[in-house]
Amino acid sequence: MNYVVTGSLQIKRNTYQIVLNLRDKNNKPKQKWISTRLPVKGNKRKAEQMLQQTLADYNNNQIQYCSNMKFFKLMQEWIESDALKNKVRPSTLAIYKKEVNAHIIPYFKQTDIKLCDLLPSHLEQFYKDMLKSLSNVTVHKLHSNIFSALKYAIREHYISYNPAQDVVMKWDKTKKANSGAIYTKDQIAQLLEAVKGDVVETPITLIAMLGLRRSEVLGLKWDCIDFENNLIAIRSTVIYNDYKAEFCEDQTKTEKSQRVLAMSDKLKSYLLSVKAKQDQNQLLYGVDYHDDGFVCCYDNGAVIKPERVTNRFKNILIRNNLPVIRVHDLRHSAASNLLADGVNIGNISKWLGHKSIQTTIDIYAHLTPQANTEIASLLSV
Repeated sequence: MNYVVTGSLQIKRNTYQIVLNLRDKNNKPKQKWISTRLPVKGNKRKAEQMLQQTLADYNNNQIQYCSNMKFFKLMQEWIESDALKNKVRPSTLAIYKKEVNAHIIPYFKQTDIKLCDLLPSHLEQFYKDMLKSLSNVTVHKLHSNIFSALKYAIREHYISYNPAQDVVMKWDKTKKANSGAIYTKDQIAQLLEAVKGDVVETPITLIAMLGLRRSEVLGLKWDCIDFENNLIAIRSTVIYNDYKAEFCEDQTKTEKSQRVLAMSDKLKSYLLSVKAKQDQNQLLYGVDYHDDGFVCCYDNGAVIKPERVTNRFKNILIRNNLPVIRVHDLRHSAASNLLADGVNIGNISKWLGHKSIQTTIDIYAHLTPQANTEIASLLSV
């Protein structure tokens, strides 16, 4: 860098902004805005100190302030980086990869924008376009991924400023979060009858009867089932990662997702019948049997892929004229039916393995309208 970087403080949305006077690769003047995240009131001296430090960093050439890397290339690098792999669980990484590869990379590959040219307005337009087909929740997750990737870019000295931090999210207020459709007890009974004999009978039955996550059911092994004391330990998961089923031993969504559940006599009888059938299949397949100990598996013992459960489930519903819902909605159904039966929401939260009771309240409180009626009656005098 063969020129002196100058700059000033500006106020934008009641926040101090550092404005640097730079030059592009063709030596033409350009400005870069960097948010201090400092409110105007009472922070002028601190903002001035940040300005001076930033100018010193640039002029000492400590920061590579412009990278010609394409933005979509950054996303590809970040999603495969050790920095991310060491930070999140494999199941979370698989979700990130799916979101990034499905939406962010294809979009910005078309725009071909460089990392050094990326502005908040570019990201805002991306979110606006995504909201045409995706929910608010999904678009917010995309924003989180982009924000994290740009933080990684700063750490790698590709850029010095994170454009995502100044994005103004424009949510589609006509879209509400999808809390999922709910099956009644009668509909669940119809479903359990409909899945009999299907390859996904066992996972669907366990999800419906226990309210487990799909990944928890597929990760369940026989050594986690205590038939003597009628207990089921939820410890591991199976996720879909890089187009293959991956078993994550001793890893669940959160620490509280690792839990021990009671087993009813009806469920115990069902699982014993599943175990007996697997023992027969093991004799039938001999050395070709995959003896990995999974409760939910194909006839040859191989673990069932998560996407197989989802696809088969939808086909079963259509074929049997049942309302089409998501597999995860069976978990919602179990919880809502427990609430309707008067089970304490704190106990339901522990059963579901939620991180906190607030998570349970946020998701399911609206499913108990009778509670409002009861409160209104008690307050009436």
